[in-house]
Amino acid sequence: MSDIATAGLVVIGNEILSGKVVDVNSAYLSKELNALGMPLLRITTIGDDFAEIGAVVRQFSEAYTWVFTSGGIGPTHDDITIPAIAAAFGVAAVAHPALEEPIRRHYGARLTEDHLLMALVPEGSELLPVPGLYHPQVKFHNVFILPGVPQLFQAKFAGIKERFRGRPVVLRELFLKADEGAIAGSLRQTAEQYPGVLIGSYPDFFKRDYSVKITLEAHEAGEVDEATAYLRERLLALAVPIVRTT
Repeated sequence: MSDIATAGLVVIGNEILSGKVVDVNSAYLSKELNALGMPLLRITTIGDDFAEIGAVVRQFSEAYTWVFTSGGIGPTHDDITIPAIAAAFGVAAVAHPALEEPIRRHYGARLTEDHLLMALVPEGSELLPVPGLYHPQVKFHNVFILPGVPQLFQAKFAGIKERFRGRPVVLRELFLKADEGAIAGSLRQTAEQYPGVLIGSYPDFFKRDYSVKITLEAHEAGEVDEATAYLRERLLALAVPIVRTT
């Protein structure tokens, strides 16, 4: 693995691939990790396929410092994330007493054997308490196994997020009245001059006051500010109107 901590996200569920459910967890996690200074390098979406879930999570585990999964940990027949991950790592999926007890307490007389499937974890998992939730977060090696329900996904990540805090990302934005093709050369020159700054260009055809948003981001504020000033000079030389900066 790289010396710089990195992350990958595996989104699991046929409902995501078919469009029956919209994936909002990817956007949420991307923003959260970026704000924490943790680069999310890859997001992949796969279906409820036992072998593929295990293979992809194992691959991500070897490629990134931290891995997050979304979905497939409920009590129904298609919730196979836990046993699939366990099999891929060569361990059993076992009932954890610290999960089973709060599940029994939560459901009480409504408890079924299927509810207890949510007490399964890959053998050797660590349980992390999450403030405000009866069900702790499962961590297996470097993999955080999260639910697919957005409210639960967000609540669980919020409870563990501080462990991923790194160097914050500094962001600068330029809002232009311009055509992307006319400014592409200036963007390229700036990217070449400041390779440590991530530069993005995002057109918007429906905004009245601007048509392109440019973002510049890096961990060092001085480097971002230098790159922003460098780009501004080139845009002004082209007589490109800069509506505002943030």
